Amino acid sequence: MNVLKIMVIVPIFIILLVVIFHTVRSAFDFSKLCSVILSVCVSLLGIIGMDHYLKGSIEVVLLPYAAMAIAILLTLLFSFVGKHSREAKGHCSNRTIKEDGSNIGQG
Repeated sequence: MNVLKIMVIVPIFIILLVVIFHTVRSAFDFSKLCSVILSVCVSLLGIIGMDHYLKGSIEVVLLPYAAMAIAILLTLLFSFVGKHSREAKGHCSNRTIKEDGSNIGQG
């Protein structure tokens, strides 16, 4: 099995397992062991079905995660640029006032 495929399938399995376990525990009055077994089985069947349906095309699964990563990186970049842009503006305006001398010693 491809390493990339395992790296994608394991987190998806864990996400499914947590969501399904929480749903089973809140919807039914099963014991914890029974809820875990049912959740693992349903999650495995979901992963097997997803793998079969996508026919090994892992790129389809990775596309939304790639878009999310790009959006997060762009947001951080714009935040960084905006922050440093405001700091540079403040620094330049303070320097202009001090060189002008009109605000020094007044007050």
